[in-house]
Amino acid sequence: MDFVVTGLQTIASMGPMVMMPIIILILGLIFRVKINVLLKSALLVGIGFAGVNMVINWFVAQVADSVTNMVANWGIQTSIMDVGWPARAAATWAFPLAAIVVFVVLGVNALMLITKTTKTVMVDFWSYNHFIFTGALVWYATNGNPWISIIASAVDFIITIKIADWTTPVVEDYFELEGVNFPTSNSAIWAPVAYALNKLWDVIPGINKIDINPKGVQEKFGFVGEPMFMGFIIGAAIGLLAGDSIDKVLIVAMSTSATMVLTPKMMQILMEGLLPFANAVKEILQKRFPGTDFVMGIDAALTVANESAITVGIIMVPITLLLAAVLPGNKLLPIADIAYQAMWLAAWPVAFGKGNIFRGILSTTIITCIVLWIATALAPVHTQLAIAGGFVLPDGMQFISTEDAGEHLIGFCLQWLAGFLA
Repeated sequence: MDFVVTGLQTIASMGPMVMMPIIILILGLIFRVKINVLLKSALLVGIGFAGVNMVINWFVAQVADSVTNMVANWGIQTSIMDVGWPARAAATWAFPLAAIVVFVVLGVNALMLITKTTKTVMVDFWSYNHFIFTGALVWYATNGNPWISIIASAVDFIITIKIADWTTPVVEDYFELEGVNFPTSNSAIWAPVAYALNKLWDVIPGINKIDINPKGVQEKFGFVGEPMFMGFIIGAAIGLLAGDSIDKVLIVAMSTSATMVLTPKMMQILMEGLLPFANAVKEILQKRFPGTDFVMGIDAALTVANESAITVGIIMVPITLLLAAVLPGNKLLPIADIAYQAMWLAAWPVAFGKGNIFRGILSTTIITCIVLWIATALAPVHTQLAIAGGFVLPDGMQFISTEDAGEHLIGFCLQWLAGFLA
């Protein structure tokens, strides 16, 4: 079954820019979507994903030096090396049970659709790596028990897809993405956490009166409140905190401003392609299965293409570094992809806070603390998995981990429970 993993890895390695058009073409042919709608949708979705990724990756590259300067200037030192999410994902696909987990997840999704216990069709094959990662964590916790590992992966998928079903109205109303949701394990699990925290802020005097959101700021301050200006100010602040030279401060400021403006525009292109396809598939499925409203499960990376998520994420960069330095029990310096992960974690807090940047910062700070603790706790297992996948530890480094690994709350809990069965 290695060819299954190899095939999925090949498709996934091309990125969503290629992967999603391929999936759309395959599904469109199966459901007999009109060829003109199908081809246009596939290309526009690919272009949209390409645009979002180019803007975000370009922004991350622009702020990377500023983050490094912050670490150096603030004297932050930790004992666990952050290797970034790509290294974690690559090691996960090398896990011996990866192919089996893929088939199990496909089977569970089909069974849940047939029994009408979910409305989500999981088409994001790349995100299967998160369920495989959970299986790998449990594998090491149980000294290589394959059955418990596979069951854990299935449980992770079931919990994730049920949360995705629950968040579908939020995805449609707040993110304005119709017909889709995000069954990505290391994103979805933080939705109920963000929901609970938002309910907490509702009952705390003072905090429940503060509402800072892009639309409100823009209405009150005019041009100064527009995303492009806010992005410029926040970017300049990041550069100044890093002690960058004036030219670098201006580059980071303009990069942040551009990201705030361009990312939503790329999302518009993506949705221009996705909506006609999703509506066509829905129409066909509803004819065959009356009363059922199917939803496509896609990559949660689209949640970062939001003004409030981007704003909170950028503000969280220095806050995350500060947390890494002072948080008791943390040993990870999350430097590899800190800007992207900060926006990733900010998505659900701002969604449930209806764009409230203040609440978004509060909730994301708490979530980031949990993520850093989990990433630290998983370092020994993460290191074993990476070495088994071919990773070579740098001299003098005993453990590695990633902020991305710490986001796998379901996997962490399942491997902890499985440890009692070893």
